[in-house]
Amino acid sequence: MFMKLEFDSIMLEFEMHRVLSAVHMACSTGEVVGLLGRNGSGKSCLMRIVFGSMAAQSKSVRIDGQYLTGDYMRKKRIAYLPQHDLLPDSITFTTALNLFGVKAERIEKIFPELMDFLKQKPNEVSGGQRRIFETLLILFSDHPFCFLDEPFSGIMPVHAERLSEIICAEKSRKGIIVSDHLHRQVRAIADRLYVLANGKTYPIQSEAQLVELGYLNDV
Repeated sequence: MFMKLEFDSIMLEFEMHRVLSAVHMACSTGEVVGLLGRNGSGKSCLMRIVFGSMAAQSKSVRIDGQYLTGDYMRKKRIAYLPQHDLLPDSITFTTALNLFGVKAERIEKIFPELMDFLKQKPNEVSGGQRRIFETLLILFSDHPFCFLDEPFSGIMPVHAERLSEIICAEKSRKGIIVSDHLHRQVRAIADRLYVLANGKTYPIQSEAQLVELGYLNDV
């Protein structure tokens, strides 16, 4: 089923410092949207605000034109992989699968090596293994949209490539917004691209725009 997520009118200030002011983004099921920006530009804050876990001075979030209000996180519209650890260290990966409603067979089919530590806890495996597993939990959830904040952080290049393939495959059933400092990886999988700079989002059509906005050095 085709669905469209839109968000705009987002205002975020900290102690008179304006972080977000003129944001407008959209993501539809069937596409991967890349979100780039320098460190501290507000990408993670934007994702948290739209997800519903962070308050803002103002925001407008809509799915198919219907406003999301109140505690809409419980409605399972958007799944969110935060920049930092998703899972607590107190549960096993098997428990995590059950909590997210993801079948172990899905993990085994694409990352069979992860099956070796299902009975372990997140702090008992490498940071890269943990990150891959957490990303797959979000991608394989039933939510129609998902936000991935730094999904490639700390994982080997060969695994980043496999994860990219999975992201591209999963867009057939959901809309995905990806942000990562590995901009080439993001640009390779994104159907559309935005840059967040000076509190505003800019749709990107060419690499020259990335230079103009100060995201890339002149090439």
